[in-house]
Amino acid sequence: MTKTVTIQAQQKWEYGIENGRTENSLLVKLNDLGQQGWEAIEILYYKDIKSAMTWTAFLKRPSIGQSPKLDAGPASGLAAKPIPAEPTEEKSQAMKGFDLNGSEFPLKTE
Repeated sequence: MTKTVTIQAQQKWEYGIENGRTENSLLVKLNDLGQQGWEAIEILYYKDIKSAMTWTAFLKRPSIGQSPKLDAGPASGLAAKPIPAEPTEEKSQAMKGFDLNGSEFPLKTE
């Protein structure tokens, strides 16, 4: 008898920050970013270090996996760290399967 285990991947996210001096300038940037899949999760209005009132939006979107480049454009303050393209050897070993009561279960990737 063969046992099969299906493991569903957890959703991964990318995060970004966008600043604007006025509410309208931030809204224009957020509308552009919204078309690229970004969602504003929080917006703050506060005095920055130079005592100027500033709008800051925190954004997220589902991770696109191997592409660390964000398509927000040159005027955007968004930045990302590179995402490793290949799993490490240690992760590869862990992903091959596991032993439960002396049986090896093949893993399906979906």
